[in-house]
Amino acid sequence: MIITPLAFESLGVRSQATLIETSSLRILIDPAVSLAPRRYGLPPHELEVEKLTELAKKIVEVSKDVDVIIVSHYHYDHHDPGYVIPTTIYKDKIVFIKDPQNMINNSQKYRRAPRFLRAIKDKPTRIEVADGKSFKFGETTITFSPAVPHGADEKLGYVVQVAINDKDSTIVFTSDIEGAPKDLHIKFTERIKPNFIVIDGPLSYLLGRALSEEDLDKSLKNIENIVKNGLETLIIDHHVLRDINYKQILKPVYDIAKDLGVRVISAAEYLNLEPTLLEAYRRQLFEKEYKPAKIPRGLSELLRAGDG
Repeated sequence: MIITPLAFESLGVRSQATLIETSSLRILIDPAVSLAPRRYGLPPHELEVEKLTELAKKIVEVSKDVDVIIVSHYHYDHHDPGYVIPTTIYKDKIVFIKDPQNMINNSQKYRRAPRFLRAIKDKPTRIEVADGKSFKFGETTITFSPAVPHGADEKLGYVVQVAINDKDSTIVFTSDIEGAPKDLHIKFTERIKPNFIVIDGPLSYLLGRALSEEDLDKSLKNIENIVKNGLETLIIDHHVLRDINYKQILKPVYDIAKDLGVRVISAAEYLNLEPTLLEAYRRQLFEKEYKPAKIPRGLSELLRAGDG
């Protein structure tokens, strides 16, 4: 199994876009990219939009040769109805989606999911609601969790987690569980017992606002339990890498992983690259060179929409 992170915070944008190649098929998970509309009171820097454009093109190029596309939920850094990533990427693909009617918040149920489904209508060869189901393709099995909360509560909706097994290797893609502050978030992983995980990490950059100390501590303990569960590699990225101090936040996880011989790294480090934390360092980017980005129309609409 070949795992290729395509776009993540450590690569310069908001995303968890990942390509997984098995003996039977090529799978693209959450093909979307976004930026923080404001961070430190500042708009996106020119370098951020350049990186977003670069990685969006990469996702589109990779999508040409995939068999399956998975959409874990309807936030714009995980799906795109055509703002930045053209909906033509779904043409002739099998598409697995988070249930658009059940275990979903109102924003996604009544606006985002319907808009997305209208946008890709008639393009895929098949659209399948994935929650709690399993699908087999040759030697590859794709298993989806039941919907779990997007973090500590249900305000931001629900996501489906994905397990892909091929021969003797299994990866779990957690999607947006915000570092697993609930025991419910790790039940799927405990059942599947993967050797490889892609997880998003806690919202530590919003500590005291969208994240409590209690939920941060619980997240770290649950990630530590995941590391102890026969794991070989854990890519931890996305939310937690919006925090300049992410390495200090994750120190308890790194320490346990080191003792157990488990590799815990960012998506960039997995690709043998230095992390490029453009959002986390937006203030420094502007101090070095004051260049607010010229926001293309599609991206402007996406950024105005925000999360929810």
